[in-house]
Amino acid sequence: MEQAEPSLFHDQQNNDILSVKAQKLKGIRKVRITSTLQRESIEADDTVEAESIYKDESIEFVDTIKTMSVFEREQIESVDTFKMQSVSEQESIEAIHTREFPGLSLFMDMPTTPISTVRRTTLKRGHALILVGLLCIIVLRTINMGSEQFIGPQGWAYVLGGATGTGNNNLLWTLNQDLHHNRRLTPGSTAEPTLTPQQYINLIVQHMTLDQKLGQMLIVQFDGPTYSLNLSTMISQYNVGAVLIYANNGNIVSKEQLKGLTQQMQSDSSLPLAIAIDQEGGTVDRLKSLDGPHPSATAIGATSDPAKAFAAGKQDAKDLSFYGINLNLAPVVDVTQVYNPQLYLRTYGNNAELVTRMAAAYLQGLQQSGKVLGTLKHFPGLGDVAADPHNSVPYLNASRSDLEAIDWAPYRALIKQGDVYSILVTHEIVREIDDTRPSSLSYQVVTGILREELGFQGVIMTDSLTMEGVTAYYTATQAAVLAIEAGSDLLMGASTPSDVATMIAGIHQAINAGNISMQRIDDSVRRILMLKYQMGLIRIPNPYP
Repeated sequence: MEQAEPSLFHDQQNNDILSVKAQKLKGIRKVRITSTLQRESIEADDTVEAESIYKDESIEFVDTIKTMSVFEREQIESVDTFKMQSVSEQESIEAIHTREFPGLSLFMDMPTTPISTVRRTTLKRGHALILVGLLCIIVLRTINMGSEQFIGPQGWAYVLGGATGTGNNNLLWTLNQDLHHNRRLTPGSTAEPTLTPQQYINLIVQHMTLDQKLGQMLIVQFDGPTYSLNLSTMISQYNVGAVLIYANNGNIVSKEQLKGLTQQMQSDSSLPLAIAIDQEGGTVDRLKSLDGPHPSATAIGATSDPAKAFAAGKQDAKDLSFYGINLNLAPVVDVTQVYNPQLYLRTYGNNAELVTRMAAAYLQGLQQSGKVLGTLKHFPGLGDVAADPHNSVPYLNASRSDLEAIDWAPYRALIKQGDVYSILVTHEIVREIDDTRPSSLSYQVVTGILREELGFQGVIMTDSLTMEGVTAYYTATQAAVLAIEAGSDLLMGASTPSDVATMIAGIHQAINAGNISMQRIDDSVRRILMLKYQMGLIRIPNPYP
């Protein structure tokens, strides 16, 4: 179908004439534009190419045509270059020199809109320096964080400014605001007593979502010395309850770096974090590169002087609290009975009574300030096994009477003294108690012995669920579910957001299947929050400010 030729248009002064000739060439229209100026001639400075595609009897105008206003009696100051292209299968490109005039339109159905002259701008020196500075920041942060962080899902804002946190414990802030609002006194009323720690913790649990509760039950590791995207995601998105500082993961570089890192973690968390480390001294001395060597437990035990253990605990608390670390996975209360390379220089000795005295003194020194709490390990005892659960499955073959008199004696005495807030359970098969599952996943060991027989009501955490002592039987996700069923509160092993998400998804499935009750989850979260209260991380608000 032929298209009608467009009409000619005249400007208001009839000074310029635009003639348009169109011809159809195999479905493609070629537009030729000629302009004549009355008062001056224009040299061939501009090249105009335009493309008009005729398809399905409709015209699609696809080029952006730049225009320039020309006014009567004004001298033309600049000449713009435009390009219009004529496409034809049988013709070569023909260039026409032309100038477009204000308010003119090639086709009747196109609006006539004057467009201001495009002026060339020059980047000021100050602006250039700012851009160079921003580029330097991007390059330096990229080198620091690595390419994974540079191209991560948080984008340029993360590269330039770092992770964005939820800020200042929002969950507690919201709860405290509600308390202040609901308990505002009316004239003549009598003030109610201040909340007890347990009442306040119960209120926190009531305000938490299930995912927040499950996040609190995880203690995670991470790679590198900086507040990375992975670490930020685990803390701010998955609400993990605790983080483990581990030298072998490259988490410790300098005093300033470590202190800044823990501060960033806390500021990004919706609930205060338990930040843990294995600071035993001797062969497990995580702070050696920062503060020099610390004596081993074996060296301290050899003195038979509890004052030495007390002093070591006090010094560790001072060092750890300086860096913002509030949970020490020490002391080791295994009673050495056979040689185990894993425990070399890590125990106080081969006598249960000596181990108990030295561990008690160390805990008193460590926990005296109230800023750092200790953790007894490795229940139910690695002193009588030669294998290492990191890379094998240890079997504890001791009789029940020996377990009671030797391996469990320090736990029983220290729990009774009231100085134990956290105990770490290892992975071994205790034949006398449960020969079907590793101790960390055994209800008979965790709940039957530790909770019920020894009477421990604090936080029970697992050793890493990624150790061979567990993975020889189960995946980390399966182990997480079994550990909760067994009675553990804090699960160690996740080191990436993917690990955390997988564990939480597995626990969700167990809850939906009825294998884990909400009461069971709430009990663990209450114990974890009470531990944080005992560290001084959670403070009961005054409801009557």
